[in-house]
Amino acid sequence: MDVVVVKEHISEYPNPIYLKQGDRVSLGEMDDEFPNWIFVTTESGVQGWAPIQYIDKLACGSIGIMLHDYDAVELNTVVGEKLAALFELNSWYRVCRATGEVGWVPVHTVKRT
Repeated sequence: MDVVVVKEHISEYPNPIYLKQGDRVSLGEMDDEFPNWIFVTTESGVQGWAPIQYIDKLACGSIGIMLHDYDAVELNTVVGEKLAALFELNSWYRVCRATGEVGWVPVHTVKRT
């Protein structure tokens, strides 16, 4: 699906987290603005937001195992930019630029063309 940026997005996280299937993460708070995103910390201390659907919570509730590879790369966008939306997850689109660069943008910042 093709989308066009209607509101600029600038990432607040210049150093995104990269997670692999099977990685153990400590689970923190849930995001208030975007439901189903949880703040996680890797065993090496790297922190970031991840979709709760990609995590298998262990019985203790404070640790999870990644079910899928995931990265939190957000694209900085400008109004009028055209992107290809690959899928939607928790009010964010995973998008691809014509250059092949892939990342996340909030759904509310784009519209279908």
